[in-house]
Amino acid sequence: MHLSKSGELRQKVNNYGAKQLEDAELLYLILAGIGTRSAEIFVKKYFEQHKFLGELCYYYKQDLVKSTLNETKQAQLLALAEFTRRYQSYARLTFGQFCSSKILGDYLVKRFGLQKQEKLWGIYLDTKNQLIAVEELFVGTLNAATVHPREVLGTALKYAAARFIVAHNHPSGQLEPSPNDIALTKRLKVCGEILGIPLLDHIIIGKDAYLSFSEAKILIN
Repeated sequence: MHLSKSGELRQKVNNYGAKQLEDAELLYLILAGIGTRSAEIFVKKYFEQHKFLGELCYYYKQDLVKSTLNETKQAQLLALAEFTRRYQSYARLTFGQFCSSKILGDYLVKRFGLQKQEKLWGIYLDTKNQLIAVEELFVGTLNAATVHPREVLGTALKYAAARFIVAHNHPSGQLEPSPNDIALTKRLKVCGEILGIPLLDHIIIGKDAYLSFSEAKILIN
């Protein structure tokens, strides 16, 4: 990965705004630091006017005109404000939240769609389809031999889950289920029925989309 020098990035922010930075550039500029003394002055003044740090997301260039920060530190602070805006825009999944295949699929794509290694997650729900837990259960190429139902359902028993969903990513971005995906889903479905903890869905996560076995009526229904 090639990153421009911090001075070039600061100039870019001051000239065109922090929106022009890539995520890696944004994080790099934030980590470059803003200096201790001027930072202390700014922070004190900030919290005299604002109650929450999250309000930093409303800061833009014009808000810093009267500050004691020089242009270098202004650029770094604007990068942090943009970082806050991007962070707040990302999907969230909270415990106790009602879950559907659509809600989970959209969340998982944004959260895990760019993972470089194949992984399997268990999503555990109560009787009202409210989220109890999300656990990463396996890393590596999935097949019915390497991913045993006892790990998936053992975790369901640990959380006293009423039902569960499994999800895994395809780093290639392709969403079509492989024979291993289908075989694994069959095993998990049968074992879940035996224990009285039904498998509601298997979601395959791509880079910008998902495939739900339930929505596609593959095995689940």
